Amino acid sequence: MAAYTLARMLPLLAAVEKVKPLEKLQGVSGQFWLKVILAFILLAVAISVIKKAMGVNRIFMVIICMVVCGLCGVYWTYERTEPAFLTPIIEPIARSGFLPQKDFYENKQQQDPTTKDGKKPAPAKPAK
Repeated sequence: MAAYTLARMLPLLAAVEKVKPLEKLQGVSGQFWLKVILAFILLAVAISVIKKAMGVNRIFMVIICMVVCGLCGVYWTYERTEPAFLTPIIEPIARSGFLPQKDFYENKQQQDPTTKDGKKPAPAKPAK
């Protein structure tokens, strides 16, 4: 049985073009290698930062983590770039109006500056 399947596969194996690994690597772009090197550098930096952080008092680590998470949350609320799984959490915070939102300010900038009675304000006088 094994000889039969091997005999059937020999023509298929012969038809497959032999590509050497070095030839495959030559086809990879330079940007890929740059990203790989950058990833290794970031990994090394992250490991060294984590090792240094292990010696720091835990209360300072908690404060730093809370500040980073808070800044990230405010950024997500302002730009609305949160991951999809966090949208149910960020949506009520964004709609509450407590934190600023980018689209609110963009809409406000596009509105025509009129007074309450519908008249346009007088032009500003030049400074002396």
